[in-house]
Formats: sequence, structure tokens, C-alpha cells
Amino acid sequence: MGGQAEALLTTLFCGGTAIVLEVFDPVRSLQAIQQHRVNIIGQIPAMFNYQWRTAGYDSYDLSSLELAIYGGQQVPRQFLEKLSAMAPRIATGLGLTESAGFCTYTPPGASVEDLLSSLGQDMPLYPMSVRGAMRQDGMAGGQLADGEIGHVCFQGPQTFLGYVGEPEATARAVSRDGVLYTGDMGFRDAAGLHFAGRAKWIIKPAGHQVFPADVENHFCGLESKVAGCAVVGVEHPLLTEAILAFVEKKPGVELTSAELRSHAKGIASYMRPLHYVILEPGAMPLNRAAKSDYLRLSEMARIEAGRLGWAAGV
Repeated sequence: MGGQAEALLTTLFCGGTAIVLEVFDPVRSLQAIQQHRVNIIGQIPAMFNYQWRTAGYDSYDLSSLELAIYGGQQVPRQFLEKLSAMAPRIATGLGLTESAGFCTYTPPGASVEDLLSSLGQDMPLYPMSVRGAMRQDGMAGGQLADGEIGHVCFQGPQTFLGYVGEPEATARAVSRDGVLYTGDMGFRDAAGLHFAGRAKWIIKPAGHQVFPADVENHFCGLESKVAGCAVVGVEHPLLTEAILAFVEKKPGVELTSAELRSHAKGIASYMRPLHYVILEPGAMPLNRAAKSDYLRLSEMARIEAGRLGWAAGV
């Protein structure tokens, strides 16, 4: 949605020229900016990270850039400082596929401090509200006062029609009175929207939305060897958030990371875990409801990421 609607079609509707590469390649993208004197670039954070780590990055002439836009994920201060060195103006906003793209926008000339604190303002055509949880009757929860943390919602013509073949999922996302629940938590004030966390447990590797259950179910398909699987997101320097899988093997079997990586070829590349932790039988952390304890697993994942040498930032 970001590539098609925000970057490509907006450029064409405004009478601009769009430079399109068949696939993302950090070197070719930097060459394209230099060759075609690109003014505006819009990418997810992982793409900028790959460009900045390209050998000879500083030798490219990027002086034509006037505006660099990122979206899809929260970023640290180091990222914003690097981005502001790449282009004189930087911008972001809250956007999601269900809202056909961006629905909040930071103002022109926003500083690093501005972008660290706020995701910008909504537009009159698609107003934002911060609400309580959706009611049991399917109607939207009540609006909260400025400064109160709640569910970030929108209402208007940008809202999607629904998930294909999944009316129950659609009903959880869009209330009966037409309010879209984004899955994000936050609050608003005079500066705009402030992100507080995710209501939905979604992992976002390089800007893609990955539902843990989809990945877990795929690995549980190895019924002869896998007793259980739980995946969590953990900070990563290039992907922003990487998928780490905890896989509990069945008694009396051998299971290797190589086997799991081979099995992962059956799902989309962005859904594949970057690292696997193979647990002995009975070692999967469980909560009092005998379900995977994701809070404990997240802590284990942070420790494992530290052992692997992953570090936040750019």
C-alpha cells in the first residue's frame, strides 16, 4: 500500500516522475537517486538501514533529495538523526493497509524531536479518535479525553471493506458504526498522535505485518518432530524487528535449525524466523492457562538477541 498508493500513485496524480525498480536493491536505489536527481524518497526503515550500510554510501551524490519519508514502524533517535543527514526534511505518519495508507501526517519541517514524540495530525476527511475497547454489541467504545491512552481509531471513506472471506476478523477491526480499530494504542494532544504500544500482538519485520499464529501453525506441521512452537519479535539493527522462533521438539527425536530453515521455505520470506531456539521436551514456558507465556518468551528472546550480538539502533 505504501509503495503503490503513497509513493507511486501520489507522484503520478501530482504530475511528477516516479522512478521504479523491479526489486529493492540498496546499491541500485542509491544509483537511481544520483542518476535521476530524485527529490523525494519514501521507504520503510529497513530499506534506509541497508542503504546506509552500503559500501561507499558517502560517495553517492544525494544532494537532490528534499524530503525523506519513512513509515511502518517506530524508530530510535539514531535513525532519525541519520535520516535528517540524508535529506533536509523528514516526515512520517501512522498508516496501515486497512486505511488505504497514511492517516496521520507530520508537518513540513518537523524536527527529530517532533518525530520522536508524535506521529502527526489527522485530516478532516478521515478524523482520528482515541477510544475505549469495542463494545460487546459491536459498537465503538466511547471517545477518551486528550492525554488518555486508548485504542487509536479512524472513521471515514479510507476504511477498507473487509478481510476477504473473514467476516469475524472484519467485525473485530471495524465496528458496526463504521469505526476502524487500528490495533495501536496511543493518546492525542495538541502535538498530534502519540504511540503507546500495540493492542494486537503483531510482529513487524522490515515493515511487514506477521501474525505469530500463522508462523507457529506452519512449524507445528512438522508433527513427527515438533511438539510446539511460539514466535516473538525482537529488536534488530536492520529489520527493526526480527522474528525469533522457540520450537519445542518431541521426546526421542533430533531436530536441527537447518531442518527448520528448510521447512520455512513453505511460507513467505518475510514470515520466516531469523533465528531458532530449539527447546527440549517440556521446556516451553507456559502461563497459568497452559498457553505459551509470551511475556517470558519475549524476555528470553531479548537475552538471545544479546547473545547473538543484535543491537538496537543504526
